[in-house]
Amino acid sequence: MANIHDNPTRDEWMKKIAGLNSVANGHAFLTAFRAKHLSPFKTDFSLELDGQWIECKIEEKVALLKHAEFSDTQFLNNCTCGQDAQKVANAAVAKMDACTNMYEAERIHVDFRLACKPPIMPVNVFMDTDRLLGTKLMELRNTDYYALPLEELRKVRGVKVITLQ
Repeated sequence: MANIHDNPTRDEWMKKIAGLNSVANGHAFLTAFRAKHLSPFKTDFSLELDGQWIECKIEEKVALLKHAEFSDTQFLNNCTCGQDAQKVANAAVAKMDACTNMYEAERIHVDFRLACKPPIMPVNVFMDTDRLLGTKLMELRNTDYYALPLEELRKVRGVKVITLQ
C-alpha cells in the first residue's frame, strides 16, 4: 500500500535534504526555502501542496545537525548561523520598538519568523521574542486597521489579487 506522503515532488526534495551535511548549509538551505516558498512575499508558488511538509523535513534535518554539532550551551543560546540568539532577538525587538507603521511592523515580524523560526533560533528565545513582536504589531494594527475599504487596503498593502478562471 502506497504511503499518502509519497509523490515525486517530495521524493525530489528528500534527496536534496539528505545531502545536507552541516548546520551551516542546513541553515542556508532552510532560510532560502522559507523565503522562496513559504513567505507571504514568496516568489515561487510551485509547492502550494507540499511546501509545509517539505519545510518540516528540512527542519528535522537541521535540528539533527544542530544536535550533532553544537555543545549544550550553543544549542540553548546560539542560532544555527552561529550568532548569539539573544542578541539577534534584542535587535529585532529594538527594530520593532522603533517602528510606528503597521505595515513596516508586519514586515519586521514576518522577516523575523522566516529568519529565526526554530530550529534556526532556540525555542526558549524565539517564543518570547515572537510574543513581544506580535504584541507591538497588534498595538499598531488596533487603531483603525479596517477603516479603509477592502480595495484601498489592498492597494496600501501592495496586494496582487490572483483570480482563477
